[in-house]
Amino acid sequence: MLCPFCGHYGGDADIICPQCGKLLPRGENKDEGVRAIRQGKRARMEAASGETPIWLQRQGTGRSYVDPDTRPTSGGEIPLYPTGDVYGADGMPEGAAPRRSRKLYGDGAGLDTTSAIPVTPHKRRAGLHEVNQHAINWMHVALWLIALMVVMVIGVYLYMTRTPGGQKIMARMGRDTTSAALWEVGEERMNTGDVEGAILDFEKAAAMDAENEINNVTGLLTLGSAYEAVGRLTDAEALYIRIYTDIVPSASDAYTNEIRILEQTGRSPEAAVLMQEAYRKTGNNAFLQQRADLLPAQPVTDVTAGLYERKIYLPLTSPQGYEIYYTFDEEATLPDDGELYTQSIFLDEGQWKLRAVCVNEDLVSDELTGTYRVIMPSPQQPYANLAPATYKQRQRVRLRPGENNKNDTDITIYYTIDGSTPDSDSPIYTGEPFWLPGGRVTLKAVAVNGYGKASNMLEILYKIEAKPYPEKAYTTEDVANNLKLNSTTYDDFRKVYGEPDQSEDVHLDGFDGTVRRYTYPWGDVTFQRSGSVMRLIELHCVTSDIKAPRGVGVGDTLNTVVSKFRDMGQVESPSGNRGLYDNSDGTGKILAQPDGGKLIRYVAYTMDSHNWRLDFTCDPSGVVTEVYMLFIP
Repeated sequence: MLCPFCGHYGGDADIICPQCGKLLPRGENKDEGVRAIRQGKRARMEAASGETPIWLQRQGTGRSYVDPDTRPTSGGEIPLYPTGDVYGADGMPEGAAPRRSRKLYGDGAGLDTTSAIPVTPHKRRAGLHEVNQHAINWMHVALWLIALMVVMVIGVYLYMTRTPGGQKIMARMGRDTTSAALWEVGEERMNTGDVEGAILDFEKAAAMDAENEINNVTGLLTLGSAYEAVGRLTDAEALYIRIYTDIVPSASDAYTNEIRILEQTGRSPEAAVLMQEAYRKTGNNAFLQQRADLLPAQPVTDVTAGLYERKIYLPLTSPQGYEIYYTFDEEATLPDDGELYTQSIFLDEGQWKLRAVCVNEDLVSDELTGTYRVIMPSPQQPYANLAPATYKQRQRVRLRPGENNKNDTDITIYYTIDGSTPDSDSPIYTGEPFWLPGGRVTLKAVAVNGYGKASNMLEILYKIEAKPYPEKAYTTEDVANNLKLNSTTYDDFRKVYGEPDQSEDVHLDGFDGTVRRYTYPWGDVTFQRSGSVMRLIELHCVTSDIKAPRGVGVGDTLNTVVSKFRDMGQVESPSGNRGLYDNSDGTGKILAQPDGGKLIRYVAYTMDSHNWRLDFTCDPSGVVTEVYMLFIP
């Protein structure tokens, strides 16, 4: 309730005003109290009673209060006076004139501007407020509005440039912003189906992060997914390859995405290779399993790799029934350079490095690899019953296998006494003793088992001081009718044998320059120009007119010829060949011919590494039909 005396508000339950101590009216008059004050009725009542109206009382602020309900109904002015003074009967402070007046109504025409509403003088009461009316300063308002706008612009700028939310707004507007905002906005575009717009944002962001790509693999993978979404598989592949090749070799997602593209585009073999590489770089077993599910299973065999002392057959099988290609060449490319497997592979003695794959169209399995060493057991060195020594009489020798092979029925002993090394063309020991010739004799022998493995060689030197001793070997000092190879000139030859029937230039291997052959009734001779002279290099005789070295020639028997040269008495080999001698000066050997005849061949070595060859060709009856001498440079 509002006190009518001091204007202080009291509670509805108050009987006495807590401010001035006067009794508050509690009548039934509806025009009293706050409602009456708000409706202006109380003021009018006080004005009619001659009391000082509330609308002229001071409240301590220096402002006047005017109740709009007490305003004059016609034009005029109301003098306003400061409160706190003593007013006279005319409503003005004693000794004071009105300080100012305000035009209240109308346009002023016909109004008395000096008239005033009489007021009753009153004293200032505490608790009342005065309101002074002032004009609005629009300049100040405008300045405040401009300042507010500047603050707002600065705030917007700071928000847009310094906050993540603002950066995202700028990214949506296509303005320069941070890469992080571009990545986020790009993902938003992806989620709303604007893949092309997302790609543009992602590409800008990737360009901005070009120097720090290692920390932004996730964003690059998202860009690759966007490429795939719009069908730009070439760009996606290039990006994935660059990620796991140049940026992060262990980026599993990059491998996974590239493998998916390879399989979708029908490049499964390439995908299998990449799966293997992905496992090697990432250690992720999932790639191995994925590769195993894609490729055919590798071939299998029940013969394990390792060492074998027997010849073996190697079977191969494809678990899925695919074709198998194999090779033992380490440089070969499978399956292109391999051999199609059709039956078990025979492995003889040696070391075999097997490589085999199963093939299903364009998919090739992992390689089955294994090294098989087939090493047959070698027999022991054979023994001779005659100890090495000097003997005054001719001796016979027996041979036998080594102790570990004495019960082996598949042992063959090859031996020689002509000085050559035993081989498969040497005599085979039959169990019967054989004679040693006079002079120095070297016995050599090897044992060979059923696997073809040879033992170490037995070598024994004997000295037999008993006749007959072998003849001398063929040498470069041997001549035919005073004709000496690489020495006799054509001029000297022509003086003895005259002009040839015909001549022609020929080619002989190993000879340069002019080589000319001259034909005579008894055969032919060949000369090579050496400097200014022609020297004898070949002599071929088919008649007895020309005698070969040591006085033998056409018409003589094989035994006659052999008796003139060194012969160690070695027997024939199974092939029909027989070694006569083999030493540092040369060799002598009888060679079987296809027509059943024999060829006696002697070769002499010279100090300057040349060879002189002397051949006697015998018919099947053993008679010499041709003599041939050749200088081999």
